[in-house]
Amino acid sequence: MTTNEAELAARTKRLPEKFADRVQHADLEGLRSMAGGGEWGELLDLLIAALRSSGSAITADERDELRDLLASWGLPTDQLDELAVIH
Repeated sequence: MTTNEAELAARTKRLPEKFADRVQHADLEGLRSMAGGGEWGELLDLLIAALRSSGSAITADERDELRDLLASWGLPTDQLDELAVIH
């Protein structure tokens, strides 16, 4: 793993705790499990789905961080358009 990948992994691994108060407990447990296993794409997909299903809003900065992480991992970012964003 390169330094850049290690940094991406560390940033992605922090997401479950960052959004813990805005997702269902069962989703949070799944997110934590994926973080522990280094399943970054799956973690991001579940996080976005969990935020969408809970109707929880995120800030524009949080959306931008998620967009950057998705793009950096080579994943599509269009699913972020469905999230409620506080401006």
